[in-house]
Amino acid sequence: MSAALIPLTVIPFAAGTLSPITDALLCAGIIIHSHIGFQSIVIDYVPDKRLPKTRAFCWWALRAATLLVAIGFFEFETNDVGLTEGIKRIWTAKRKEAYVEPILRGVA
Repeated sequence: MSAALIPLTVIPFAAGTLSPITDALLCAGIIIHSHIGFQSIVIDYVPDKRLPKTRAFCWWALRAATLLVAIGFFEFETNDVGLTEGIKRIWTAKRKEAYVEPILRGVA
């Protein structure tokens, strides 16, 4: 799954096109990759024999978090600019010196 995320991340920016299909594939890949990773953490670090209730709670928390992230990505894709366009805007954003300099100096 990690290897599949590399081309999905690079293709929209290299090709210069932003498509909803690529965004959907990237979002699905990120969600699946994250779910599998956190699932491995639960399997490795929450033993079923010693902590059955804690493990059950972790499974349900993981499912709820995955669902919440999927809903968030769906909302961002349908009601905003989309994932790749959002990333593109963040990377190409201009610094606003009036707001950045006081924060960097620690002055509010």
